[in-house]
Amino acid sequence: MIFGDILAMATKQCEKEMLQQVNQLWSLLDDMSENSPEAYQKFIQHHLEEGMKQFSPPEAYICFQTRILELNEKLLYVNLCTWSRVPAPKSESDPVPLDGGRLEETVEGTEIYSVTDVAYNPEVLKKGNEDPVEKDQLIRLAIKYIEEQHCVQLSHSYTLLKDRLKGSEKQMKRRLTGKADPMQTAKQMSSGESGVSLLQQLAMLKSADEENEENNPPICLPSDIKHPKKPGLIEEISSTEFDSGIKVETPKYELLLIKDENAKAKIIQLTVELPGVFSVKECDLSVSKDDLVIDVAEKYRLQLDLPETISEDTVTAKFNKKSHILSVEMPIK
Repeated sequence: MIFGDILAMATKQCEKEMLQQVNQLWSLLDDMSENSPEAYQKFIQHHLEEGMKQFSPPEAYICFQTRILELNEKLLYVNLCTWSRVPAPKSESDPVPLDGGRLEETVEGTEIYSVTDVAYNPEVLKKGNEDPVEKDQLIRLAIKYIEEQHCVQLSHSYTLLKDRLKGSEKQMKRRLTGKADPMQTAKQMSSGESGVSLLQQLAMLKSADEENEENNPPICLPSDIKHPKKPGLIEEISSTEFDSGIKVETPKYELLLIKDENAKAKIIQLTVELPGVFSVKECDLSVSKDDLVIDVAEKYRLQLDLPETISEDTVTAKFNKKSHILSVEMPIK
């Protein structure tokens, strides 16, 4: 009983303090409107615009597909979104702010895949529209963010999809905001549908904003963060993979077709010279039944159409640190 009385007194005291703050704000605004009408108009306009940014929902921009490289690999769909709530970088040298949603697993029939969302400021994505290299960097930054935020290892090869969004807008907004559509909440409160007092509305706005900031703080992820890669991971890719336009060197390589005593092709053997590469962790090897891609960030890229259909599950790769040569053996089906 005593605890209940104390809690009630604390609640009343909190409401009283908030009411005093609101009254002080109204008084300041009244004085400003009388003594400096232009400053008053600018103040009101500024905060209306900022309020609209806070309440404006995220919108779909593009969707790309990659893979989660775990024991049981699975597809990951990432919705890149534009969101005014995420700040733009203050200068060209500052890291790019971004925000992300939850990572959710989805089952459709026999297919199991994951979906998540990453949001940028509209001005940042506008640069991506104008420059393919900029768009590629934003996608790779999103991949690094997801790895950091959700403690997963992702393939850095990706495929852009025709659809801008995987799933529904409602699901995307829920993952990013963690609650119902904030614009709808604002409409209800402004029209009086919520049935609460002005003081309660202000308190609700404040607590909702604090909760959202706590659960989904915008993160500035530096572009130079590096993540260790697991050795020997081979993933299936699409031959329609996005070409970023970044100029990297095509390494020297030799492709041999190993035949048996009956002159039947049994193994495709590939050797690739990678000067300046000192660990297999620097190499991203991707292989499907009819093509192969080797990526070494900002150094080398090799994409080959294979002369025979191979068995992806039995492909092996070895890297010689002394000779800087990557050897890949691909048994033919």
